[in-house]
Amino acid sequence: MDIDVLWRIGERLLRWGTRAHCMVMPSVYRSYNRKQYVCPIEQKYHASGPYAVTYHVIEGTNAFIPSAAQDEAFPLVVMINGTGLKALDYTPVFEHLASWGFIVIGNDDISAWSGRSALTSLDIALQHNDDKSSPLFHRIDLQRIGVAGHSQGAIGAINAASADERIKVLYAASCPQAKLARRLRWTYSLEGIHVPTMLSAGTWWIERQISPLASLESIAGELPASTPMLMGRINGIEHRYVLHQGDAYMTAWLRYWLANDTLAAPAFLGTAPEILNNPRWIDVKIALE
Repeated sequence: MDIDVLWRIGERLLRWGTRAHCMVMPSVYRSYNRKQYVCPIEQKYHASGPYAVTYHVIEGTNAFIPSAAQDEAFPLVVMINGTGLKALDYTPVFEHLASWGFIVIGNDDISAWSGRSALTSLDIALQHNDDKSSPLFHRIDLQRIGVAGHSQGAIGAINAASADERIKVLYAASCPQAKLARRLRWTYSLEGIHVPTMLSAGTWWIERQISPLASLESIAGELPASTPMLMGRINGIEHRYVLHQGDAYMTAWLRYWLANDTLAAPAFLGTAPEILNNPRWIDVKIALE
């Protein structure tokens, strides 16, 4: 058989295999954030925040909105799902983030690597910020917008942040390594990212094939030297669990950069950042000051 045919078959099997693995991701149980952690900042932001949350579907975009006075505006976070998944597969994570005072939006694009569908959802949300009949009317702080994604969604988050200056902070979990991304035709680059960026991954076998330490270090190295950066791996965590197992520091990261939350700062800043002494996190590198 021709070598090119074998290569195309192998590439297709790789694509299908990657999608099949990601699609068996179990639902995130609502009780996931009741686990107790030893580090106080991680524990604080792993627990639910002070806001009740309402859910709305707005022109095909799922929106989780903190319940508060109508004149209170919140930062907005665009969440981008992994391969074969839809926004509601992450409902407990979205609700958790919204409980900390973020409007959280996501869509049902199961192939979101380009970031374009996420930016379409962002456009829809911002249009509704001016619509008096919308639950988003005057609820969005237009200067405080972030993007976060997991797996293929991490590539989508990187591409969205690269393409749109409205995005002020980035969180990317389990970003597929460049070799795998090229074979799946998911192109991305961090060379144009100038907003604070946190990169996370796990350490178990499948995660090491998708987002190994060498790749995490490589993509962190692509960032401009002036870009605030933090990277680290959650010890003992498999690929499909990285987003919700790391959501405490994701929440703290977004709270610090988008909500001026000084209580979140010691997780990453100062002479002894908590994450550096957290046994759950390894291979941490910080370049923020």
